[in-house]
Amino acid sequence: MEPETKINVAQHQKLSKIVYKESGIVLNEKKTTLLIARVAKRMRLTGTTSVSDYIRLISNSQDEYNEFIDATTTNHTFFFRENKHCEYLIKTLDKKRTLKIWSAASSSGEEAFSIAVQMLANSFSFSIYASDVSNSMLQKGKNGIYPKERVQKVPLPILHTYFQSGKGKWQDYVKVKPAVQQLVTFEKLNLLEGKTFDKFDIIFCRNVMIYFDTPTRQKVVNNLYHALKPGGYFFVGMSENLRGIKHDFSNVLPSGYKKKD
Repeated sequence: MEPETKINVAQHQKLSKIVYKESGIVLNEKKTTLLIARVAKRMRLTGTTSVSDYIRLISNSQDEYNEFIDATTTNHTFFFRENKHCEYLIKTLDKKRTLKIWSAASSSGEEAFSIAVQMLANSFSFSIYASDVSNSMLQKGKNGIYPKERVQKVPLPILHTYFQSGKGKWQDYVKVKPAVQQLVTFEKLNLLEGKTFDKFDIIFCRNVMIYFDTPTRQKVVNNLYHALKPGGYFFVGMSENLRGIKHDFSNVLPSGYKKKD
C-alpha cells in the first residue's frame, strides 16, 4: 500500500517543532514540500502508511526519531565549497602556531577534510573538531569515503597526495588517507546547547544559519563567539551574514569575521 503523505497543519507544526528543538532549523510553510519528501521517504522505508502513524512511530522509537532528524537536517555539500575563506587563512595565519579549528555543522565531513588537506599542503600544524546533529552524516565523515563527483574542485596535486582512488566496486569513490583522517575528530553536537568547549582559533559555521530564525542565530553566534579565542576567525556561508545579530566581531572579508584581540 502506497503511503499517504498529505500533511495537515497540526502534523506540520508537530514535525517542525521536533526539528526545531533538535537542530534549530525552521521548517516553515515554504519548506512543506521538503518536509513531505523527507517524511515520505522514511514512511516508505519503515512501511508506515499514514503521517499520523509515522508521528506515533517516532514518538515510540528513538532509532526512528534519530532517522527522522537525519532525514530533515542533511544538505548537499562537496569538497572545496566556498574555498575563499580557507585561501584567506593560508595567506594570513602564522605557520609557527598550532591551530585548533572547529567545523561546526560539518555534515558528512567534506568541509573539515577540505580544510585539513589545504593546511597540510601548506605545512600548518593543526587539529580539527567536526560536529553535527546527524548520526548518519557523522558516520560518513568518520568513514572518509566519497563519490568522485564530490572532489571535482580539488586540485589534482592535493587529490593525488591526500586521497586514495577506489578499485573494483569502489572505482567511483575516493577515500581520505589515514594521515588526514587522524587530524579530524567527529562528534555529535547540537549548536543550541551552549556546551563548554575548548577555545578555538578558527570556527567555520557555514550554510546552516540560513535555516535558523533570528533568535536561534543569535544564540548560536553567542555560543560560537565564546568558543573562539581572542583574535580568532569566524566564517559563515557566502549567502549568510551577521546582519540583525548583536556581536563584537570585525568583518574582515565577505562572510568572514574576526574576534577582537
